[in-house]
Amino acid sequence: SGVSALKFEEAFEEEATESSALRNLPEYACTYCGIHNPSCVVRCNAPNCKKWFCNARGHTSASHIVNHLVRAKHKEVNLHRDSLLGETLLECYNCGSRNVFLLGFIPARNESVVVLLCREPCLSVNGLKDMNWDLNQWQPLIDDRCFLPWLVKVPTEQEQLRVRQISSQQINKIEELWKTNPKATLEDLEKPGVDDEPQPVALRYEDAYQYQNIFGPLVKLEADYDKMMKESQSKDGLTVRWDVGLNKKRVAYFMFPKDDSELRLVPGDELRLRHPGGSGHASWQCLGQVVKFSANEEVVLEMRSNANVPVDVSSGYSVEFVWKSTSFDRMQAAMKTFAVDDTSVSGYIYHRLLGHDVEEQSIRVNLPRRISAPGLPELNHSQLAAVRSMLQKPLSLIQGPPGTGKTVTSAAIVYQLAKQGQGQVVVTAPSNVAVDQLAEKIATTGLKVVRLCAKSREAVSSSIDHLTLHYQVRHLETPDRQELHKLQQLKDEQGELSSQ
Repeated sequence: SGVSALKFEEAFEEEATESSALRNLPEYACTYCGIHNPSCVVRCNAPNCKKWFCNARGHTSASHIVNHLVRAKHKEVNLHRDSLLGETLLECYNCGSRNVFLLGFIPARNESVVVLLCREPCLSVNGLKDMNWDLNQWQPLIDDRCFLPWLVKVPTEQEQLRVRQISSQQINKIEELWKTNPKATLEDLEKPGVDDEPQPVALRYEDAYQYQNIFGPLVKLEADYDKMMKESQSKDGLTVRWDVGLNKKRVAYFMFPKDDSELRLVPGDELRLRHPGGSGHASWQCLGQVVKFSANEEVVLEMRSNANVPVDVSSGYSVEFVWKSTSFDRMQAAMKTFAVDDTSVSGYIYHRLLGHDVEEQSIRVNLPRRISAPGLPELNHSQLAAVRSMLQKPLSLIQGPPGTGKTVTSAAIVYQLAKQGQGQVVVTAPSNVAVDQLAEKIATTGLKVVRLCAKSREAVSSSIDHLTLHYQVRHLETPDRQELHKLQQLKDEQGELSSQ
């Protein structure tokens, strides 16, 4: 029993020593596991990160630094000052690119030195082929999901055994937590509520209430994430130049710094431009809409109002995204209607959405002799079968790889539905690009198409402007057209109309 007690005490002392060691790590220790050998760690150089990670795999398929870079969508790293190569920021010798997933090295032909060079575009630049470098020996810095060991050492097995053991699941959770709390630690994962998972979706649902109770929280999570992502994209210290658009509205031109975020500015986005004031100028802010990008990639922001715009001030501006909950509110409202209103959809659609086994229904329809629509390419055998099948069923799913003609097939279906004379056909799609493509294809069949746009996208020009509702309203030929034109002109000048 004395031996057992001794072993127990030794094990307890080892655990206490390890716990104490993990609490007293240097700031350059791997944020995942705690390894702090300067030759084995690198720092993620993303502006909002600056965390250190090691080149060990641990219990994952990639090294910890590569794991982090991939999950966080970061691309720049810095070596430790006490590493073999010193405090080095890895970048292309020729163009300065810092994307480590594009960087590689080539040895000089007659010297014992290597040069870092990016795969695109520098490896294919003709001018470099004349220099004293052997471009055929180019190798990537990251191989088999680890940095090359001569650049960043791989910790020994003994070093890895002495530190925190972290799983892929824990890495996923801490990376998600860092999106909302960059200073979070692995200990924060143990706090109540952090690990709560939403109820998973099911293949079948008892009723529409259960459907809403599962999908409602998921839509809320997506809305919260989307809001957080947009609000985190504010930029400060911008330089703005001012101009006046053809519609007499003030237009701001500025460069929007790009980072590794999933978010991208697109025409139609609404931004709030601010200036804190000073030097005799009052503070100012105004909403604006991205109308386009200039030839040198400047954002062109059309201001909603011309009032008090500080046109003589060019620096010190900040800009932030304006998040709108409209699409998420509509999702929640639709699910609520689905749950409480028995007449919102047909009984067949209701049960199919809930995954219930119901007898297939068919629609009696006189199939036309010619299925292909005018103005569109002739449909092949599988496309013809899809159109015929869809015309006879209340619910259909058409699927196929890119380039198999899903858009053309969909346009042919809409054409045939419209020709049945049972009323207007509503066509929707998940993105503005998809809707524009469908509207263009359907219009080529000769059908009258009206493309409904969000108000925020009315100023964004596209190839189907002539199909949009706001364009067609502006060009109406009616007896009271003059009054409508005056109101539209007043709205353009003032930015809005009163209800009087």
